Amino acid sequence: MSSSDNKDTPAFEASRLGRKDHWDSVYDRELHNYETTGDIGEIWFGSSAATKMVSWVVRTTQPSARILDVGCGNGHLLLDLASRGYTNLTGTDYSAQAVRLAHEIALSDHHIITYAEQDFLDPEQVARVAGSTGFDVVLDKGTYDAICLMPMEDGSVDQKAIDVYPESVARSLADGGVFLITSCNWTEDELVRRFKDHLELFDRVKHTTFAFGGAVGQTVVTVAFKKQPAA
Repeated sequence: MSSSDNKDTPAFEASRLGRKDHWDSVYDRELHNYETTGDIGEIWFGSSAATKMVSWVVRTTQPSARILDVGCGNGHLLLDLASRGYTNLTGTDYSAQAVRLAHEIALSDHHIITYAEQDFLDPEQVARVAGSTGFDVVLDKGTYDAICLMPMEDGSVDQKAIDVYPESVARSLADGGVFLITSCNWTEDELVRRFKDHLELFDRVKHTTFAFGGAVGQTVVTVAFKKQPAA
């Protein structure tokens, strides 16, 4: 989707949550905490959202599926999948500290998981990680949310980053592969419009709902998209 479709993008304000130096600082602190206390750190959106994502993957894929977690942080999603018998797992993050943290946790838990630094907005790095076959599943829990808050030098949100991300997801997936995303910044309808040029809505995961003023909503949404084979 091009920047001409900005009307489909919520009015985000740039934030430190979209800056690499912020996450380097966060994971530098969490790495120190892990090495001194054994605490693996924060789980974005809480354990319930993570459990729902893992349960969906287990229900719909085989343990041999090639899975990528984009913006893996401490790697907790992949650790859970590894404990359930998944063996072809890769996690990437643009923070070297996050990659180091995830790697140390996996080693201590005796899991074999591949971790690597990756700028997911760089086509060359996307192609390098995806390889010749692409992934069967790409996971995102909060990464697109952070990218949508990425600031430019003038303080505005980096619209190009918002537009490039769906292209990177599509390039990372094998034909028929599935993208499972959990977001607190986007509604399901907004995500469908944002990814429609590359992927088709495939499934959704239900979360606790709330009612206010006659409307029903969720604090987070989790939806699955599928990449259709090239015509």
